[in-house]
Amino acid sequence: MKIRSLTLKNIGVFEDETISFPEKQDKDLAEIHILTGQNGTGKTTFLQALVELTPQMLHLLDLSSFKIDKKILRKFKYQSFSSSAQLIDSCNYEYNLNYHGDFHGDNIEFASPLDLLDTLHNAAFAYSGYRFIEHQENISIKEKENYNPLENALAFNKKNDANDYSLNEWLANKMAQRNSAFFEGNKTEVEKYSRGIETLKQMIEQIIEIPIDFKFKNEKLKVVAVKQGQELDFDLLPDGLRSIISWLGDLIMRMDALKWKDDLPIFKREFILFLDEIEVHLHPSWQRKILPVVQKLFKNAQIFITTHSPFIVNSVDGAYIYELDLDENGRSKVTKVTTSDSSKSYQNIIREVFEVSRFSESLEKELKEFTDTRNDILLNKNIDENAFLNKAHQLASLNDEVKNTILFELRQLSKKTGKEYAL
Repeated sequence: MKIRSLTLKNIGVFEDETISFPEKQDKDLAEIHILTGQNGTGKTTFLQALVELTPQMLHLLDLSSFKIDKKILRKFKYQSFSSSAQLIDSCNYEYNLNYHGDFHGDNIEFASPLDLLDTLHNAAFAYSGYRFIEHQENISIKEKENYNPLENALAFNKKNDANDYSLNEWLANKMAQRNSAFFEGNKTEVEKYSRGIETLKQMIEQIIEIPIDFKFKNEKLKVVAVKQGQELDFDLLPDGLRSIISWLGDLIMRMDALKWKDDLPIFKREFILFLDEIEVHLHPSWQRKILPVVQKLFKNAQIFITTHSPFIVNSVDGAYIYELDLDENGRSKVTKVTTSDSSKSYQNIIREVFEVSRFSESLEKELKEFTDTRNDILLNKNIDENAFLNKAHQLASLNDEVKNTILFELRQLSKKTGKEYAL
């Protein structure tokens, strides 16, 4: 199931806006929709609205087009099912989502009945880059019989209750099960209990390009990270790595626990992923790698992401970029939709997508004054050309990048006027 459009009416800064989400062009890559715009243009509201109308809720209805308000949503929240037939049938549709009325960004929780988990074709998860994995001791490795991996799956900053695993508990539990199977000589079980942890390690290592592992310490009943051979408590790791482990680990943990129809492996499953500013705390070199890793490994996923980072936007090909801006009445609109192209320079992305100049504000002001004077020369206005050339010399002396810009402008001016302008 995929979301193909969203209509927001009188929601935050949106008065009446419909956004369509085209299908991906490359079947071997995840479908990605990137939301950009200045603070206050409604990126988070946009994402939260999609989360409020999550597919876990829509699975309750056998409809291909759906209009919803909160009263209806609360009514459906308390419905239950005696069989899985409705859930399976409803997964075959693509939904157009319509949201009317006040929106405050509060998640309405929905937990699918546990007896339906073995029928899933689709699920949805939400994460923020501001979350961290925490240090935890005296971990219980006891199985939690009532654990529901869809409970709280759509809270950007998840809080565990008594029936949830923390990521530390899940890691410890899987390692204990793996070790027990190893000593029993059961290779199939060893592979089964290792699969989730190995998937998480694989993804993290592709992003940070450093070997990573996890180890259970018996003396304090805790899990530590092993980074380049050094054992570290989670709160001693860099914030960027703690954030990556936190949300990717939680995603793998939940996906590992879900029983998918036809027992599809994690990387082949179809699900929807909502990501809010996952670049925070990440060095640009990691920002460039994180989305491509997710896009390539989860090729059947549909991903919605908000970002302020040109490194995120420029890291993948074929993603749809939605630029949000406020009109003269302070209402948000999608002003442009483009497709990402990793062959473009970061300077190009900064200028075209984020509408930010490549130089400092003060230098941009000086360059604008220089080009304004050049334009006046082309209009045959009375200009002090010596002062103009002195300014060209001053700017060109700053660095090679500015010098090349000035030389280009002078060459163009010489061609158009037939008069030599040179440093």
